[in-house]
Amino acid sequence: MKLIVNRRKVAVSELVGTLIMVAITLVAGAAVFGWINGQAGTSENAYGASVANNVNFLRERFVVVTQTFTGTGTNGACAGGTAPNLQCTGANFWIYNNGQIGFTLLSLRIKNLTDIPSSATNHNPLNLLLYSSCSGTNCGYVAYDKLGATVICSNTAPLTGLSNLAIGSLSSSPYQISMPSSCGAQGPLYLYDGLSYTFAFTGLYGNTFTTTVTVNG
Repeated sequence: MKLIVNRRKVAVSELVGTLIMVAITLVAGAAVFGWINGQAGTSENAYGASVANNVNFLRERFVVVTQTFTGTGTNGACAGGTAPNLQCTGANFWIYNNGQIGFTLLSLRIKNLTDIPSSATNHNPLNLLLYSSCSGTNCGYVAYDKLGATVICSNTAPLTGLSNLAIGSLSSSPYQISMPSSCGAQGPLYLYDGLSYTFAFTGLYGNTFTTTVTVNG
């Protein structure tokens, strides 16, 4: 005698299986589309910013028209030290915006072209100063040693904002720098009357105007 037990097989119909596969495909496709769309948007924004910066770089143009140097002498003339190396404690620069976009001074780099020895009157023969973090018509300073490697002193107070110079305008008030009255063991720093310096002005979008000036206070 044989006992036969009926076994019932349970399966998903072809229609239901097809619907499930379609649903999975749609969910996966939506996830992939969302990721690709996000990456495309990021790339598009980056490309747009790059193009805008390039356009602004091409439109940014400026020139230093004139400059004066001041100190503690009569009528602001440079004084102290031994002639011809009188000690100038400040400098003023007038900039004309001849570009096609508003101009903002971002940084000013100063380098001494004359290697002067240290002495009782020239006790701080630094030949590199970096004036960065400009704000309005003033620039803070970071002073380096002669090799440009070690920071001697700094003042970044003017980081609070930037001033825009309109198209076709000459700065009505000068862009001013003031030499630090105390710079560690170096003591006060000066721009020396009779010595030549390079002044490199950099705009917000990367254009640089370099001029070589012999200080005459």
